[in-house]
Amino acid sequence: MKKLFFSVFAFASLMILSQNACYYDNEVEQYGVAVCDTTAISYSQDVLPIINASCISCHVPGGQQESSPFTTFEEIKNYSDVILERIHGVGGIMPPTGPISDCNQSKIEAWVRAGTPNN
Repeated sequence: MKKLFFSVFAFASLMILSQNACYYDNEVEQYGVAVCDTTAISYSQDVLPIINASCISCHVPGGQQESSPFTTFEEIKNYSDVILERIHGVGGIMPPTGPISDCNQSKIEAWVRAGTPNN
């Protein structure tokens, strides 16, 4: 009887301990808001990955929007005002698959406000 009690107690203790052992705090779950840092926006680190993920499939030679390509920094810089309008739905929302996140919109806005630096 003691062996059975000890075995059940050990098993229950192990199960309880294992349930709490691998919890990682998630900032969004804890505070409900994701942090979006727009204080030091970089073209290469912040803006270009957004363009590559959301725009480049159409804005390349042979793409649906090849008349407004985004293949170089200069092309993206030249269209920066239009990009800003389109991500906010002026003249139709871009990308056509749906709006980019608020954070990514804020990053592009900050980059344009900073004068579209190539950094």
